[in-house]
Amino acid sequence: MPLSKIVLENYRCFRDRQEIELAPVTVVLGKNNSGKSVLTRAPLVIATGFNTTSTAPLDLDRLEPQPVDGFADLVFEQSPHGRFFLGFEVDGPAPFAMDATVQLVDEERTAFVSDLRVGLADQEMVLSWQPTMTDGYEGFSYQIHTPGRASVVRAVPFAGLRPRTSGIPELRLLKQIPLSLGPIRFLSAYRDRPERQHRLPLGVPRGIGEQGQGTLGILAHDQARNGGELLARVNEQLAVIVPGWQIEEIEAGPLWSTVLTRRGSRVRVNLADAGTGLSQVLPILVQCAIDEMRGLKGQPALQIIEEPEMHLHPGAHAALAELYVRTAQATGTRFLIETHSETLLLRLRRKIAEGCPPEMVAVYVVEQRDGVSDVRQVGIDRLGNLDDDWPEGYFSQDYHEVRALAAAQLRQGGYAS
Repeated sequence: MPLSKIVLENYRCFRDRQEIELAPVTVVLGKNNSGKSVLTRAPLVIATGFNTTSTAPLDLDRLEPQPVDGFADLVFEQSPHGRFFLGFEVDGPAPFAMDATVQLVDEERTAFVSDLRVGLADQEMVLSWQPTMTDGYEGFSYQIHTPGRASVVRAVPFAGLRPRTSGIPELRLLKQIPLSLGPIRFLSAYRDRPERQHRLPLGVPRGIGEQGQGTLGILAHDQARNGGELLARVNEQLAVIVPGWQIEEIEAGPLWSTVLTRRGSRVRVNLADAGTGLSQVLPILVQCAIDEMRGLKGQPALQIIEEPEMHLHPGAHAALAELYVRTAQATGTRFLIETHSETLLLRLRRKIAEGCPPEMVAVYVVEQRDGVSDVRQVGIDRLGNLDDDWPEGYFSQDYHEVRALAAAQLRQGGYAS
């Protein structure tokens, strides 16, 4: 049940309402400090409002990769008495929609949900805060609208974004909905450098981690206990990026080493001595291989990746685009990718021109003017062409540099090449 839509308003650098439909592969582009990271990390913020006992709307202490200083940081222009709006839709066997307005009360140094709407199929429940003299942190009073029942006012305790339903019959609709966003994974642009040696996990590894810190432990676990099935899949993907090389996990007493080997050669290169790009892309390859082994079993995840092209040759950017499309089609994983890579986008466009359905890919551009960010979706037709919403001059730097080079060559009395 991955997220299929996000709505933001008065949230951080986004003053106006923004609606983002998530495709199997969603690419977010924009200049530095335009608001891309705010957008791609929004699902992480929303997720802190679920599976929590906190009475605050969002359990920001759980926020990865790092918490914010407070709720005021989430309000446009950090207004101490401001509010922001979060909305989202979740698809799958039990789809639902939910949106909430979070009100900041600076004097209380807290925030609460002032309006909440939950929709399931043709049913909808709305809670609207009714200010009273007895409002307390454990239960604000709300006017509740539910299907077939007149509105009533009740003191409703919250756990994150979810009202606690016990003893409140008007909220029985919530009991019908498994209010879950599904798995949300995040891989930061700042990934760990590999150690020369690492420990074999005592049990099943928890996951890749937001900086890829669990990657090598997962590979050691696979080699020691599962016969290297995952490692074989990773090497299939790796062959496209570094042809002729493969990764092995070597046991060295109580520790393990990840090494690069070449067929027909006894040379072993510790991953710590290899190029930075390889260690940076390895968490992506491992996670996609895990998802492919899982197939369509279990809950599909939303995978957020910041700058997957970090330290990679442009040719590898295209290979990653291929990998994302293949993994999304085979597993139901959704990718939300923040990138600066023109090559990655070009390969996605080429995939569509070669027959991949256009709805597999969504492209958004984030732009900022005078401190206000806006998100613009750019359509792609069946030939891979971008529509007129593509911002003028974006990714035109190479063209301008080539023209300037040719002009300089001609001024020197030479020939433009």
